[in-house]
Parts: sequence; C-alpha cells; structure tokens
Amino acid sequence: MIYSKHPLKVFLCHAHADRDPVRGLYTRLTKDGVDVWLDKAKLLPRQDWELEIRKTVRENNVNV
Repeated sequence: MIYSKHPLKVFLCHAHADRDPVRGLYTRLTKDGVDVWLDKAKLLPRQDWELEIRKTVRENNVNV
C-alpha cells in the first residue's frame, strides 16, 4: 500500500434528512485522519458558501 504525507480529502454532500448519519460519518472519518469537508463544520459565518463549495469540490480527492 502506498501512503501519502497528505491526508485524504473528502467532501460530504447530503440532504437535510441525512444530516445525522452524515455527521456520524464525518466524526468517524475525522478520527481516522481524513480531512473531511462538511458545511456545518467548515463554513464560517458570512463566507460565500457557493464559492467555498465549488473550490472545495475541485480540491478534494473524493466527493460523496
């Protein structure tokens, strides 16, 4: 197996109804050292959410 010095970057996109299971997945992946992007955890107040999401999707290894 090849190991990278950079953590895997994952973007989690979900419907509001799936919020709780996705939050659990976010927690588990974060504990495993994955760099996970989740809107409620990564977006700051007054950030342009649309711009940040587009940028993040381009920069991630996995978009789920």
